[in-house]
Amino acid sequence: MGIGSRVLGSCVAVLFLSLSPASAQSLPGSVEIGGGGGRFYGGSFAKGTTRAFSQKIEVDDDILKGFWLGAQWNRHWGVEVAVRRSTENLIIPDSGVFPNEPSVGTIDIATIEALALYSFPHGNFAPYVGLGGGVTNLDINVPDKNVRDVNRFGASLAVGAKFHAMRWLGFRIDARFRATYLGTRSVEDGGWTDTNRWFRNSELLGGVFFTFPTK
Repeated sequence: MGIGSRVLGSCVAVLFLSLSPASAQSLPGSVEIGGGGGRFYGGSFAKGTTRAFSQKIEVDDDILKGFWLGAQWNRHWGVEVAVRRSTENLIIPDSGVFPNEPSVGTIDIATIEALALYSFPHGNFAPYVGLGGGVTNLDINVPDKNVRDVNRFGASLAVGAKFHAMRWLGFRIDARFRATYLGTRSVEDGGWTDTNRWFRNSELLGGVFFTFPTK
């Protein structure tokens, strides 16, 4: 066997070992750091939830960026702190084919939240679900400089999966559904059962993560 064949065989062996299920899972006590990008799918601000506009306002879809820091408690349970940010157009909704929906400004939406994650590890592949909450910062950009940004409570549900390429490196896809509480509406408020008090959106983010053992 030539030198080239031996080198190729060694590389294949190293790759095989790095992708083996035993060496490519988030170990208990490990720390995970990752980041990536994706898509923000906007919701709407119901009539009476903002002081900048008198009518219902839609939030358009746009690019999303984020990073996260996590820790693995045991084989199934982990926790993470995630930060995400995006900028979207605010539009007046319309209907019909090719609707005329003028933009009336932009809004910067940033979130920081803590979630508990439950994984279903299977070799290198680990689907997961998560639930948590945190703070949503809503920074509206309109001509009226008296309109300020606000921080509101938000609750999140996450569904995703991790693929461990090797012990310290992996890839992740994460779908997140969030509801941010806006408070009592100034008009037509329906009390504590009024679902229009909430701004609801969804997000899809993919990224790369690195894991580090702490033991």
